[in-house]
Amino acid sequence: MGFTVKQARQYAGFTQREMAEKLGISRDTYRKIEQSPECATVSTAKRISEVVGISIDQIFFANKST
Repeated sequence: MGFTVKQARQYAGFTQREMAEKLGISRDTYRKIEQSPECATVSTAKRISEVVGISIDQIFFANKST
């Protein structure tokens, strides 16, 4: 999840600080989400998906094989 969030953020052209501001969280908290996905709440993941324009499924299941 963290890698997907980081890629989506970079593709959208935001810095970690800008993302944190858009989410209403500290930059340090956002950085932790990119490094350790279990730090994100479902509501934060939903907000991330809205800000960068990807589905919440992509955030949670991008690296899962079926």
